[in-house]
Amino acid sequence: MDEEERKLYLKAGKAAANALKIVKEKIQVGMSLNEICEIAEKEILNNGAQLAFPCNVSINNIAAHNTADFEVIEYIPANSVVKIDVGASCDGYLADTATTICFNRNFEKMDEIAKKALKYAIDSIRPGMKTSEIGKIIYSYAKANGFKVIKNLSGHSMKRNLLHAGKSIPNFDDASQEKIEKNEVYAIEPFLTNGYGMVEDSDLIRIYSLKAPPKVKGLKNSDFIYKIWKERLYLPFCLRWYKGRVDLKELMKDFEILLNKNELIGYNVLVEYGNGIVVQEEHTIIIDNDDVIVTTYIE
Repeated sequence: MDEEERKLYLKAGKAAANALKIVKEKIQVGMSLNEICEIAEKEILNNGAQLAFPCNVSINNIAAHNTADFEVIEYIPANSVVKIDVGASCDGYLADTATTICFNRNFEKMDEIAKKALKYAIDSIRPGMKTSEIGKIIYSYAKANGFKVIKNLSGHSMKRNLLHAGKSIPNFDDASQEKIEKNEVYAIEPFLTNGYGMVEDSDLIRIYSLKAPPKVKGLKNSDFIYKIWKERLYLPFCLRWYKGRVDLKELMKDFEILLNKNELIGYNVLVEYGNGIVVQEEHTIIIDNDDVIVTTYIE
């Protein structure tokens, strides 16, 4: 990794971290998901970065992939546990970070354990280490404190314009022999729960990404979808970003066609299988020779 790449990763990390900090300061019970997403995404843009993916706001048993809808207005309920996950991009160099806000104090301990598990994992990472060893650290600490990890959610390697670049960082010992290498970039993200320890797809999809420039002919919004490809490439996006620019209901019909043709990925909102509460903590790191740089850490 050259110095310019490192600077861009660090710039993206600072933008994402600042956005998360501002949301944590401003979020309140009764606030709409749209307002929260607008605050986070505006802050990333104001810091000279682009959006790596739509701001995720996942409440209680929802673990991931939920963002504000373009049509349905939702609000933060009382006594809820809210995960905020944001991502920034600087010329395609990415940062991904998340935290949990507990409006129900009964779940503060679970989130504190997730934070400590994340810290212990990051403190232990070194080049040549098996990814499964990182998972074992997270799992062991969670279990020792009475909580389960979400076994089918994991951290991930990142490359330029690729949020999920091939390697996974599990939250348990999955026996993988894959290893951490120098100059790689990872998002490490423990998910803890008091539920079953797995997530499943809901029927709701609010976030998408294209696999390639659209090839299907006859789409009503083919030109607009090609513009999305040029803007986003492989990075995720959501319909609310395009409100006022195109008929979103017609765009959704085109998306259904692309999903069926396997040219579009739809990220189902993920819910905990046992209806348990889920907490999440996440940082992006660079494996820099023998050091680990946390790009999304902020005081």
